[in-house]
Amino acid sequence: MKNFLELLATELHLTVTVNHQSHKAGLYDILEFDINDVVTIDTIEILPKYSYLGNNGTLKITKPFYQWLHGATNQGWLLKPGQSD
Repeated sequence: MKNFLELLATELHLTVTVNHQSHKAGLYDILEFDINDVVTIDTIEILPKYSYLGNNGTLKITKPFYQWLHGATNQGWLLKPGQSD
């Protein structure tokens, strides 16, 4: 059975560009970058835009990329889950 991310994905890889050099990475790969690099993932600017999320000179993405991006952009819930009374 596929999970939600796999159902939405047309390709199961990311195009990662670091300092104008492109390569492919898996959707679930852990990604780590020097915060001084210029990084885009699937044409979305990551560094320097999110350099403030780095630690000790590196930005480490330990979640699936689009799940991490959702949290980094602070988009929150589209609908808040209901609470039982």
